[in-house]
Amino acid sequence: MPECEICGKRVDTVYEINFEGTRILVCGKDARGRDVINTFGPKSSEERSKPPEPAKAPMQEELIENYGEKIRKAREALGIPVKVLAERISEKESTLTRVEKQETLPSEKTRQKLEKELGIKLLAKSQESKQFIASKKSEPVTLWDLANKDEKDGE
Repeated sequence: MPECEICGKRVDTVYEINFEGTRILVCGKDARGRDVINTFGPKSSEERSKPPEPAKAPMQEELIENYGEKIRKAREALGIPVKVLAERISEKESTLTRVEKQETLPSEKTRQKLEKELGIKLLAKSQESKQFIASKKSEPVTLWDLANKDEKDGE
């Protein structure tokens, strides 16, 4: 019985996919949302006519560039000092001060609490990755491509 090369699950039917430039055999779950090159194993006629469902791509968001300034302006607009905000969201005053000065990144929990308390949004879709992925639609994007993006842009 073949094994999925991603999760290790033993399955009757495996799908050959292109994974970052390499052809590998995977289970139906790991084949979802990927380009299936070939299928191997016993399958019912119903399964043959139904390709794996595409997986929903996770939203790629990252912290905005001027997060500290946005936090500070929202806090000042509400007329509250750092100490009061820190108490409201159960964080240390020193931590919030460093976040406002952009000396440190807020944790995921802290970011969510700040967004809720101040009524702001600190995440935005990553422009760089969207532009890069859009320029390479005909080929799958690999970690190697992302790591060498700056070198390619300089040419």
